[in-house]
Amino acid sequence: MKKYFATLLAAVSLLTVSCSKDDDPTTGSSDAGVYRITIEVSGTDAKGFAHITNLDKFNIRNEKTGDSSLSIDDEFTTSASYVTEGKVKEIAAQGMVHSNEKASVRMKVTKDGKTVFDESKSIDPETGTGKIGELRFTTISQ
Repeated sequence: MKKYFATLLAAVSLLTVSCSKDDDPTTGSSDAGVYRITIEVSGTDAKGFAHITNLDKFNIRNEKTGDSSLSIDDEFTTSASYVTEGKVKEIAAQGMVHSNEKASVRMKVTKDGKTVFDESKSIDPETGTGKIGELRFTTISQ
């Protein structure tokens, strides 16, 4: 019984010491926010791809389908939009276009409604720019 009580006491002490308010991702520190990622592709043969993840373990919801998961790995034809279901600090997003003809990809990222990233990239396989164009956004420290 003493071993059981000592183990329980040690576990409670460890949790009390190791956890703080700063460790709780739901509290939302000043640099955390709700992110919305919109990716658009254009071109007659264009296919779009989205890869999104966050280290804060909040789900990311596809705004068109309503599907929600911890990470996104989607394919689409014209546009897709995703939103985090909580405030996150560390997020990475990749928007890509694949085409055998002229095409472009645009990715816009907002944090709490304010634009933090808005870029476009065009490709033209006939002029040597390749068949894939990609854009990346991340807040994850290297």
